[in-house]
Amino acid sequence: MSLLKVAAVVVGGIVVFFALDFVVHAIFALLTTLVIVALVAGGGYVVYKVAGGSRRREIRRGQRY
Repeated sequence: MSLLKVAAVVVGGIVVFFALDFVVHAIFALLTTLVIVALVAGGGYVVYKVAGGSRRREIRRGQRY
C-alpha cells in the first residue's frame, strides 16, 4: 500500500510539473507578444510624429496686417 502512495505522489508531481510548465510558457508568450506589439506601435507613433513634423505650419509673430 505504501508503494502505491509513493507512485501516486510521483505521478501527481509529474502532472503538476507539466501543468505549471504550460501555464508559465503561456504567460511568457503573452508577455513577449505584448512587448513586441508595444515596440511596433511605439515605433509607428514615432515615425508618424517625425513625418508629420514637416507638415506643421509656421507660426509667425508680428504684424498681422
